[in-house]
Amino acid sequence: MEEIAKVTIEEFKKESDGSWVCVKNADITTKSGRIIRVSPRTTFKKGFILSGLDVASALDEVIGQ
Repeated sequence: MEEIAKVTIEEFKKESDGSWVCVKNADITTKSGRIIRVSPRTTFKKGFILSGLDVASALDEVIGQ
């Protein structure tokens, strides 16, 4: 599975159900150098894979959960 190299946590908001919602255009850079553009209102739940990334789990790791 792909890994995130860079993501700006302020571009996402954690919801009470544990999912993450993109709040403005966001770019996620992977360790292989790919850039994935995410549009506002895109929601990520743990286990949902986007281009080889579990975005919700990665964001949880960034904030230490």
